[in-house]
Amino acid sequence: MYRFEKLRVYDDALNLVEDIYKLTKLIPKTETFALIDQIKRASTSIVLNIAEGSGSESDKGFKNFLRIALKSLYETVACLKLVNRLFKINTEIYLQKCELVGRELNGLIKSMSKANG
Repeated sequence: MYRFEKLRVYDDALNLVEDIYKLTKLIPKTETFALIDQIKRASTSIVLNIAEGSGSESDKGFKNFLRIALKSLYETVACLKLVNRLFKINTEIYLQKCELVGRELNGLIKSMSKANG
């Protein structure tokens, strides 16, 4: 088992990506090469940065990847807001899941900062 697979935030981020992929099926096909691809890339980037960062040789390196994951989360939130605004698709449940992942990412970053002084 890899280090990142032991993290709750990784599992919750994976669940978020799965949900985002399901959501994109509700978005008009005309958005395939625009908003659909963007929200898929942004949400997937959260998971990938958690995984990649866990392989860093230092906690400082890992925290940098977690911060990038957080930025991808913000991008995902912005995409969800666009989906809601442009297509009137209710995205509240997805935004709540984003909030959870954000709290977990921030908590992990803070705990690593405290551990390293």
